[in-house]
Amino acid sequence: MAKFSIVQYFREQWKTLPICSGDVGSKAVMVVGSNVGIGLEASVHFARMKPRLLFTTCRDEEKCERTPEVLMERTGDDGTGIIPMLLDLGSFDSVRAFAATFTAEACSDHGLDVLVANAGTSVQEYTRTDDDWEVMFQVNYLSMVLLSILMLPHLVKASSSGSSSRLVVVSSFGHHFGAGKLKNAAQWKSVLATINDKEFCDGVDRYNMSKLLQVMFVRELAARLPNPTPVVACTVQPGFRRSNLFRDLDNKWYARTFISLAGVLFSARTPDQGSRTLVHAAVDGDELAMHGRYLSSCQVTEEDDYIFTPEGKAFSERLWAETIDTLSKVDGRVPDIVKQYLRLG
Repeated sequence: MAKFSIVQYFREQWKTLPICSGDVGSKAVMVVGSNVGIGLEASVHFARMKPRLLFTTCRDEEKCERTPEVLMERTGDDGTGIIPMLLDLGSFDSVRAFAATFTAEACSDHGLDVLVANAGTSVQEYTRTDDDWEVMFQVNYLSMVLLSILMLPHLVKASSSGSSSRLVVVSSFGHHFGAGKLKNAAQWKSVLATINDKEFCDGVDRYNMSKLLQVMFVRELAARLPNPTPVVACTVQPGFRRSNLFRDLDNKWYARTFISLAGVLFSARTPDQGSRTLVHAAVDGDELAMHGRYLSSCQVTEEDDYIFTPEGKAFSERLWAETIDTLSKVDGRVPDIVKQYLRLG
């Protein structure tokens, strides 16, 4: 168990992280949100390792088509195995269509060896998607879970007795600050409805909460996967870094100034440095030690204390149950996948 430590934070921020050079020549790798920031840099690392297939996704069609060109320019790769796909986590319809398209394509015959669920967002104004969920809650958590569940059969299909597939969910050290609003969660009528309510908390708290929910989802998923597991699932935190995560603040000069100063004061990593733990979790590391766990600076690290308390465990179980129930209504494939591939918790 762990609490956030400012000393540990700077120790990790200053640490030089290794560049992974694993063998992915026979593997199919997917990076969600691969057109910018750590998603792009992770895709560059993967492209240099020359996987059999590299699926790159983003929510904008023009940027989606541009990504392979950028990767070819950065790596010298001929782009033969790079496949761009449109995916908007702000829309359940987009996630459902994406999964259906992947399943229908011949390239899915082998399955999917690595899924890096990287795309995320941070906004200050309370905003709802067309699916009527708060945007950070849907993009960072609900759609991420939906995508992970719908892609689970492909991850299982690609696994073998000697090599598990990998699901890497990009979280944050901010998850340590996400439990503050959960003190009375046992009295909530509905976990999802409460978190989705406009009056629940502000933008910063919502972001941190979404990151805590990601860690809980991965732990609950790992507990339900068979043993030995065909899919190693973990969360990673890339560290504080220069990124486009706060792009909704770009038109506010004071916000840009604050973010720039914070980057200096808190030793922000470059996107390349931030991407290295993602790549490590995807193709390197001790599978047994990583499964269901949280990685920071390419090492398994303790999650926040709250997760291990009786209250945290009860909340996590309720969160799983409500999430699966809700997403089962979004896509009828979800309950079938859960029944076929997961054990009872």
